[in-house]
Amino acid sequence: MLGSRLWPRVFCTAANARLARQFTTTRSIRTSGILTTLDIPTKAAPIITRRLSQADDHSVDHEADQQFSLNWRGATPQTVLIIKKANDTNVDSALARISQWLHTEYPQINIVLEPPVFDQFHSTLPFVHKIPNGMHTEYSRIIDFVVTLGGDGTFLHVSSLFEKQVPPIIPFSMGTLGFLLPFNVRDFQLQMRRVIEGSATLLPRMRLMYSRFKADGTLDKSGGVNVTNEACIHRGTYPHLTTISCFLNNHLLTTSVGDGIIVGTPTGSTAYSLSAGGPIVHPLVSSMIVSPVCPRSLSFRPLILPSSSVVKLQVHKKSRGRATAYMDGRDCGELLQGEYIEVRKSPYPLMCVNRSDLAAGWALDINQLLQFNRTFSYPHDTPFSDDDPNSREE
Repeated sequence: MLGSRLWPRVFCTAANARLARQFTTTRSIRTSGILTTLDIPTKAAPIITRRLSQADDHSVDHEADQQFSLNWRGATPQTVLIIKKANDTNVDSALARISQWLHTEYPQINIVLEPPVFDQFHSTLPFVHKIPNGMHTEYSRIIDFVVTLGGDGTFLHVSSLFEKQVPPIIPFSMGTLGFLLPFNVRDFQLQMRRVIEGSATLLPRMRLMYSRFKADGTLDKSGGVNVTNEACIHRGTYPHLTTISCFLNNHLLTTSVGDGIIVGTPTGSTAYSLSAGGPIVHPLVSSMIVSPVCPRSLSFRPLILPSSSVVKLQVHKKSRGRATAYMDGRDCGELLQGEYIEVRKSPYPLMCVNRSDLAAGWALDINQLLQFNRTFSYPHDTPFSDDDPNSREE
């Protein structure tokens, strides 16, 4: 199922080098040295407008009304960032092919790679640009849209590169699962043209803003960080269960003894929260999920809260063990007794290029990738095989 979505093994290193030399132009390459993003002008923000459905009945919300369209103000975008999965030869070949195609079809578009990836490809793709070391703000200053080649982890990595608003992302699935990635990399030319020409559909994926506080209520320096999947307090490597008090809009909801508590987004509902027994939430449902991790209780069930909620997770002062805060799986340091995190809806959603028919694509994904409602008695087919989709939408 997933193997058909991988890039064919037909682009060797020598071929990449020949193609790169063929497509090299004097406009984009200096005689010596390295192209950096310091030479690229500051971007002009695109116009992102809400799509309007063609439904006759506007008394109820239509799916199209919750998606958006992209407009480059009558021009083409000037800079694209390509993010790739590490240590994968298929992904490396795809990056080279896409970069060469972009350089040929749209020579006015600057191609930017992360520093480690730039070092890997500079000799065969000398027209690409590098973000100077230590100049993290360059991503927000110049990048018009982002291309990801990999899995869901590669997609999530993009969020960490931008402090606030993230440019539109076009994700191509070349990873292990790819539930968040709607496009096959074999169709990159069609999908890239739609983005560049401004005819793509954008799906806003809600993010959370995580803030960390000391026991006396002072904000920690690491506060105000945007996360895509979830924020979590977990006992980590400590042998004792941790005691966590969960507050909803400053009102005590419950105090849990267990491994931890997850606060997630609809996007994160198919990640760690799902493994902890949480619900699957459609990405257009603006909400927050609270899921316990192995609680010492049979009655602490997952909750779905309004997206306007503010959730506070505090390590109880009588907790036997300490806890660790995590954001999208990244260790964010230890929390002592009395310290806490606050999680609320971020004002900066991820704008993701998506299928125009979101409902059909989402139904295919949960059936084919997550094997939704597959029974033990039908290992290869659903009980109603006529309803079983045969392939994902290309």
